[in-house]
Amino acid sequence: MENHVGERTVNIFGKVFPRDAFICRLFYLSFFASFGSLFPLLAVYFKQLGMTAAQAGFLIGSRPIVEFLSGPFWSQFASRFRKQKLLLLFSLGSLVLFTLGIGLVQPVTPYCIVYVPEGNKTCQTMLAPAGKIIRGGALGMLKETLVGGSTKPARHRRQTQSPLVEKIIDLSSFDSEEDTIAGIAPEYITRDRIMVEFDNPELVGYLWEILHFAYNNNMDQTNNICLYFDGSNDMRLQISTNARQPRVFQVCNYNEDNYGILVSPPHSTRVYRQPAVEQAFMLLLILICLCEFFSSPALPLADAATLHAVRDNPAEFGKIRLMASVGWGLAMFIMGIALDYSDTFRNHPCPAENTTEKNYTLCFVMCVIFMLAAMGLASKFKFDDDMAAPGEVGGLVMDTREAEVSHVVAEKARARVTQSEGGSGSENSLLLAMKALASMHILLFFISVVVMGGGAGLVFSFLYWHLQDIGGSPVLFGILSVVNHASEIITYFYVFKLINKYGHVRVMYLCLAVNFFRFMALSILDNPWMVLPLQVLQGACLATVWSCASSYISLVAPPHAKQHAQYALQVGYHGIGKGIGSIVGGSVISVIGSRTTFVIYGLICLATCAGSFGLNKLFKYEGIKYGAGNFEEEDMDIMAPQGVPMARDGKITDAFNATTVVNANYGAIAQEDPTQDAYDRYVSTTR
Repeated sequence: MENHVGERTVNIFGKVFPRDAFICRLFYLSFFASFGSLFPLLAVYFKQLGMTAAQAGFLIGSRPIVEFLSGPFWSQFASRFRKQKLLLLFSLGSLVLFTLGIGLVQPVTPYCIVYVPEGNKTCQTMLAPAGKIIRGGALGMLKETLVGGSTKPARHRRQTQSPLVEKIIDLSSFDSEEDTIAGIAPEYITRDRIMVEFDNPELVGYLWEILHFAYNNNMDQTNNICLYFDGSNDMRLQISTNARQPRVFQVCNYNEDNYGILVSPPHSTRVYRQPAVEQAFMLLLILICLCEFFSSPALPLADAATLHAVRDNPAEFGKIRLMASVGWGLAMFIMGIALDYSDTFRNHPCPAENTTEKNYTLCFVMCVIFMLAAMGLASKFKFDDDMAAPGEVGGLVMDTREAEVSHVVAEKARARVTQSEGGSGSENSLLLAMKALASMHILLFFISVVVMGGGAGLVFSFLYWHLQDIGGSPVLFGILSVVNHASEIITYFYVFKLINKYGHVRVMYLCLAVNFFRFMALSILDNPWMVLPLQVLQGACLATVWSCASSYISLVAPPHAKQHAQYALQVGYHGIGKGIGSIVGGSVISVIGSRTTFVIYGLICLATCAGSFGLNKLFKYEGIKYGAGNFEEEDMDIMAPQGVPMARDGKITDAFNATTVVNANYGAIAQEDPTQDAYDRYVSTTR
């Protein structure tokens, strides 16, 4: 089917789409569905592998940093060899292979935690060897069946080997609210802190045992001994040599010299050796960095192909890109429901029924399936030799919504740059961009953008981590994702109305204030379902911030340095902001917990908002304001016919006040022509 210009079209429910643009829509739907089915859950997956928040934050935060560090290399590579489609397919294939590799990396599970047989009055738990697991997937299962000579499932074989298997427990299910700090994981089994529980509340009868225990363990005055009641009939002795140590737990047969430091993730029955977790962390870091390096040109190349498909109507690009939010939100919603029922493992070393451990294999599988579908769609893309390089695409994407910017304000911004930041055309464009961003007002705006990016990285990495600790389920995660992306889509259509009314700088103040409120609320909520209204604010806030920042930088950047300024904005928000937000946020959470970290970030937003407002007032600058020709600055409120702001006391203004304006000349000033005067006098004398 073809339209009136000979372009192939697709008819969907009576609506006609250009074929190339429709393929781009399907690509974004599939590509971001691949991301949405796995990447928002990577933090809780790493948590289940026994990693701390600092380790998980470093793994996730390294992705955007590597992406932008590798950007210039791939831009030069694509410009030189002009093999955009081949490079795109290679990038998507690399993402598939490395994602599978990430899913295969797990530390070995040597032990499980089980209940001690009845009759033991001094301890409740002990270590037991983990069951044998079959590696190699379906082929490994087949080999074990044929060679091993057993057709029984692994779980049944382990039940016949040890009577303790039926009493495997999840340590986090025994944590009381007083002992738990949201965000701090995993459970440590060390000698730094020992928990001994008693069944009799008679303190006198156990006083000698307490003192004898302390003496045998060489306790001195630096140790903390705390005796308190746990419930109605239990008494607990807590001895701690390091008050800042994360959650710890004692088992009866544990000996640090023999076992080393052991960790048990919350919501899991597995027990790992800490060195094995650290080895898995290093291997995952290598895989993630390689994955991000080789896959980083995929999205810019897809954006370039989409811009080429809508070259006659660039404003359609944003509407096509909305399919990314649709794919991400729906995939995360489906994965959330699926994960709630994925608590069974065919090949688990510590099977138990009383755990909330989830099988994330489904997430990796769906991620790969969606990405393979995206590869098939990408093979239909059309590339020309004159298409933009990956490094230039970001700026072109920002320019697609430039028509929504008020013409009056755009001219005012360009006039300001011409007067204050202009330079010679031969000057280095990167230097011009640095000069533009070095302006106090633009620098304050850029800092606000980076702070907002840090919050985006913190939420992306640790919102679900925090909610899991306070009782949130994967179904809730899926619903939160849908609410967030629905809010983003709605905001897309109204964001410039807000900016046109209040201006870029004031909208940024508003976003910082909303972030302060949102993170303070997150820090005090105990019911995870109460986060739903906050997700509406998150989606609207992040969509507004990026639209506001991208349009503002495009306006204030010098013409010769616009591309570099736009790239600096992307690095500041997506690279530095999100990357450092994940890394620093994870490091802080691992020490003081997620609630306090959210409070600290909220206060940073408040300080940034107040500081920017105060300094802008000090320098008598409120920023660009859209609207009916009203501007903040008193010395630039008179408008020329083309909307160019004019000074009150300038010579051109005086000329406008003293002369007439010829509308046919678009506001040109009528001036007397000496030749015409001479001709008129000649005609009058000859009559």
